[in-house]
Amino acid sequence: MALVPTIKRAYALDAHFEKWARWVHTGQITRASSIMQKIMDGGSFCRSGGGSSPIVDCVELSIESALLRLQVTNELAVVVCRVEYGAKQIKNLPLDASQETRALRMGISLRTYNRRLKEARDHVENWLAFKGEL
Repeated sequence: MALVPTIKRAYALDAHFEKWARWVHTGQITRASSIMQKIMDGGSFCRSGGGSSPIVDCVELSIESALLRLQVTNELAVVVCRVEYGAKQIKNLPLDASQETRALRMGISLRTYNRRLKEARDHVENWLAFKGEL
């Protein structure tokens, strides 16, 4: 029974990371039209200061903030996380490359790649849970 919430949480975290990666490439903070519109659109529920104010507290910014905090102590974990979700691209490496290929191109073993990815995911998951966004 306890496994179901863990699986749902993992899927939610993956969805948040995908939104974050798209947000990284757009280079902008979108504006919310209204809370009801965001709910109807099925997008992430972000809070803003008003109808036309920029969003200053959303899951994408929280993930970026968590990764910047982690970068101080574990820069490799942050780089691996960015590469895994496509927020950072390695030159001449296809986006659909396997983890093994990514690890090889980064000059680390697959085991290290997976360990660093888990460290980054755990850090972000704890941060989002602390902020009540997961």
